[in-house]
Amino acid sequence: MTDDENTPQPPPDGLGERGLKLWQDVTADLEHDPDELLLLEEACCLADEIDTMTAALNAGELLSKGSRGQPVANPLIREIRGHRLALSRILRQLGATRPGEESGERSTSSERGRTAALTRWHGGRAYSEPASMQDYRQAFRGDAS
Repeated sequence: MTDDENTPQPPPDGLGERGLKLWQDVTADLEHDPDELLLLEEACCLADEIDTMTAALNAGELLSKGSRGQPVANPLIREIRGHRLALSRILRQLGATRPGEESGERSTSSERGRTAALTRWHGGRAYSEPASMQDYRQAFRGDAS
């Protein structure tokens, strides 16, 4: 039995609407290794669990009673946040891109941090290192040697 390279991998059983859509979107264009498919299956299950918990939270109260009767946030809020974080990490591990990003252009967190710091310190103007010491003096001190 031979697999056609253009046929997407069939989704695992039991996925909900959001998990199924995520599976189809990710497997539509690319081939995946078995370990990537396992991660993707976990991501799809997390997406479905997020939907289930969100529906339960929407049907219930945002606040509940704590151990001493004080109002506290519904524990589902923390669980949803944790599931979203886990989903984000798995998708990042799979190499999913953000909107507006090309697949080969993904920057690391340290590169994004450096860019943010340069933007913060130098504002909106483009920052580039001077080609020579003379360029540096002219650009930043106004010296004309």
